[in-house]
Amino acid sequence: MAKRKRKTKIGNFDLTAVGHGQAKPELSEVDNPLYNGAHDGETWNPRKVLAVRNMKESALVVLEQRNLIDQAQAKAGERFRRIWEALGGAGAGSFDYSREPVDGGGPRSALSDRQIQAGIDLADCRRVLGIGYDVMVKIAGEGRAVSEMAESKNLQRAYIEMLKQGLTALAVHFGYENSGKLRKAS
Repeated sequence: MAKRKRKTKIGNFDLTAVGHGQAKPELSEVDNPLYNGAHDGETWNPRKVLAVRNMKESALVVLEQRNLIDQAQAKAGERFRRIWEALGGAGAGSFDYSREPVDGGGPRSALSDRQIQAGIDLADCRRVLGIGYDVMVKIAGEGRAVSEMAESKNLQRAYIEMLKQGLTALAVHFGYENSGKLRKAS
């Protein structure tokens, strides 16, 4: 027998109608993508806005929700995921010589500028992460759950620790967190 979902309503908006059956939507504050620093303090220009977020989207979101990783580590994981997805997940594709060219269309370029930059950034991440790169790719890049990687609880804890160390290294590398040499401005 299936569990009954508790309906969460905000105004006329029903959160249970968002996503699919396994989604766990919640309202949370996120950074405003339209925020403009030149108009800081204006009521129409808030730093944070309310948004619906799937709390079971990835292992990183679950770890952040359980307070196992901090905000800087979560931002570093999201940036790694964006870089990974910019390359199409497994790297850049090659030419398809079986396709015939269409009249009027120019030659298809192999890589976009965004993919080239993502490849450079991913190489930097590989250098920073070292042996933890594979764990980062599987969990942050591909979106696998830690329980998929190992059945043993001890091995799952080891993967989480490797992931946390890698996220800390990436947070320092991307500038979301300092390495302890500088004091943060309050």
